[in-house]
Formats: sequence, C-alpha cells, structure tokens
Amino acid sequence: MPRVKAWEGYSLSATLAPSFVRALFEERGGFYVKIAGHRRGARMWQEGEEVVGEGCDEGELRYWSGIWLDRSLVEEKATYLAAAHKELGLSVSPYDRHLIFVAVFLSRATSWEGNVLRWCRGIFSRADTLEALLKLDFVEFGSSFQLKQLGPALRRYAEQVHCVSDPWEVRRALLSLRNVGPKLADAYLLFTGLDPSAPPIDRHALRMTARLGLSGVSPRRELCARYPCPECPTAASCIRWALSSIYGSAAGWVQTAFYVHDTLFCSLSSCQLCPLSRVCEPGSIKGARPRAAR
Repeated sequence: MPRVKAWEGYSLSATLAPSFVRALFEERGGFYVKIAGHRRGARMWQEGEEVVGEGCDEGELRYWSGIWLDRSLVEEKATYLAAAHKELGLSVSPYDRHLIFVAVFLSRATSWEGNVLRWCRGIFSRADTLEALLKLDFVEFGSSFQLKQLGPALRRYAEQVHCVSDPWEVRRALLSLRNVGPKLADAYLLFTGLDPSAPPIDRHALRMTARLGLSGVSPRRELCARYPCPECPTAASCIRWALSSIYGSAAGWVQTAFYVHDTLFCSLSSCQLCPLSRVCEPGSIKGARPRAAR
C-alpha cells in the first residue's frame, strides 16, 4: 500500500472539501472511497501526517490527496495565507477529465453540497466512462437547467476538448462551448491538474483580492477565447492574470484558500477570529500586490 508524507497541519478531509475531485469520492467510516472513474474502488485515509492508499499507486495518491503540491512554493509565494491554511493541499485528478467536466459544469449557480454532489453521485452510479455518459438522459436526475444543458455540452466537450492536452488550447476549446465561461474553464484546468496556475475567479476570489490590496476585474469570455493571458489587451487589469503572474503554479492553491477563507471568516464577518486580520484592508481595492504574498 502506498504511503505519502504530508506536512504539519495537513488535513485530507479539508483538502478534499473544496475540490471538484470530491465528487469522485465518498467518505465511509474514515476512508475516502473512489466511487467513479479511474481506479474505482480505491481507498485513501489519513494517519497522522501521512496519507495511505489502497488500490492505487503513489502518484495517484499524491494527486488525489493534494500532497503533490509544492508546499515550499506556496509558503514562499503566499506566506501569510499558507500559515493560515496549513490544512490545505490541492486535490486534482488528471485521470478523470470527463468526470471533472461534469462536476464543474453542474456547479453553476447552485449549491455544491445540496445539489452538485447529489447529482454527480447519481450520474456516476449509472455511468463513469465518457462513452457511457454520452448515452444518458440527464433529466432523469432532475429538472434543473444545469442537468438539461449538460447533454449538449458534454457532446461538444467530447468532440472538441477531451483529447486536447495543451492548457491554452483546452481553455480556448472550453470557452467555445455554450454556457462555459472563464471561471468554469479555469476550474476544469485546475482540478484536472492541467494547469495549477489557473485560478477560477469567483466572488470569493474577488472579495479576497480586494481585502488583500489588489484591484482588478474578472476575465472577459470574449477576450479569453481569443487571447492567451499574456497577450490579452486587458491583462493589466485582469485579476486572473494578476494572480497567475504573482503566484505562478501556486495560483490555483491560492484561489482555493481564498474560497475556504472567505467562507469560514469573511462571509461570516468573523474578523476577530481571522488569522489574516493584520494584512486585511476591508473594502479596499488599492495596491498591486496582495499583502498575503509578502
């Protein structure tokens, strides 16, 4: 059985919680069991600062547990944020790109806990290969607009995206799909492991960057579909490019930490308990470099 060493403060459950990879696992008595896709039936669990796997190899275990992440890079690039969220790795699955697409696509404008996980587990119990998924009628699982739109999107995904490997070409192909914008495209790139420098820009990222002293705007679909980030005429004002250029391959982890931090502290106005209170500028959109990077 493979066994991998994490770092002090790491938590497998906390790492899986904000990751789309969580849709591929189910917690059963302290074990996380893979319920769909590559190595279905594999298990992993935490023992102290180690994660142990069964039915998988060490490389797969590192990706799923988030321990593949270069923690020293995170600590160098985002010192305060890394200290505040030692529990977080970055769980990705390069082996299940089509399943990550389903989970990401379904996540639009709905509850992750209440709907997306439930839908995914119902769908993946019936089919977990791309070929089998393409045969399903997703309205069998509910009447939401996300499920109604999934079939056509998945067919286009199979034709235009699934076999492409270059991150920029994947992003461009995803943005050609109806109902897929920059946030979904970057979430796919991040949680498939294709590009760890791709931070999905959501409301949590916008709030956190403003509080930490970085101004900017969300990426624009029509420009993202046309230009790689460094060539975009609005790159200087784009939060996505700012985070990618500042944090590099740690940018995806930073966005994940932003999501967790904003959910646990900022959205609850728990400033007195916040470990980033000394570097926070509530309501501010000043500056060019997040204070948490210093």
